[in-house]
Amino acid sequence: MVAIVVAVVYLVIVVSIVRAVRRRADTTQLERTVWTVAAVLFPLGAGAVWLLLGPHPLGLRIDHEQD
Repeated sequence: MVAIVVAVVYLVIVVSIVRAVRRRADTTQLERTVWTVAAVLFPLGAGAVWLLLGPHPLGLRIDHEQD
């Protein structure tokens, strides 16, 4: 029973992170892919970073064009 609850919580966290990542217009496709993989592999850590620091933690950008 506990395993089912943990699995459901895991899926809810992963799905909510992936949905939030995919909705952002200010992220590149590569950044979305990196966040999606991070959410699947490390849902609590990736979720905490996303909620606390946003999609570009510490101002880091992946594959960002320079003007």
